[in-house]
Amino acid sequence: MAGTFGALVKDNKGVYILSNNHVLADENRLPVGAGIYQPGLLDGGSPETDQIAALSRFIELKATGNQVDCAIAKAANKNLVSADVLRIGEPAGTTQAAIDMSVHKFGRTTAYTVGRVTSIDTDVAVGYETGNFTFLEQIIIVGQNGIPFSGGGDSGSLILERQTNNAIGLLFGGSNTHTIANHIEDVLEALKVNLA
Repeated sequence: MAGTFGALVKDNKGVYILSNNHVLADENRLPVGAGIYQPGLLDGGSPETDQIAALSRFIELKATGNQVDCAIAKAANKNLVSADVLRIGEPAGTTQAAIDMSVHKFGRTTAYTVGRVTSIDTDVAVGYETGNFTFLEQIIIVGQNGIPFSGGGDSGSLILERQTNNAIGLLFGGSNTHTIANHIEDVLEALKVNLA
């Protein structure tokens, strides 16, 4: 699986990489403890030398009624990870998404992009390898100046408000015309973690 390491999160047991279930847990199919690699195996990573974390928790994807597509993996060594998002810096905190909010992200495939929130309450069906999953009350973002905000492999990217650098969402799907993200507070609450 190829995807993006979106943020560092923590609880009283350690520090974790935050991304999507479909990136870290392969759509519910990987067991807790499975190795997480950087670069990913699809990008030439080696199981012998590139493990940076182990799958710790994921919110199971169901056919309907999903709020989040998220998972965390415990960092093998704190020196291997950083809270900084490339070209953006460290998240200042979290805030709620709002219509017309200007946002940015850095992802594996499309790197740094800027966009605008067009919806904060959209129900959407997304096609995965293992089937279609329906998500409720999601954020929709469109790229600036006709440039797509995201592409395949950007899943897991943290989306932040440009003005404040507060995190608003976790990218998990989309197309050439729009990007879909979970509300970041729903993600953190479901996984029982905070931004590190």
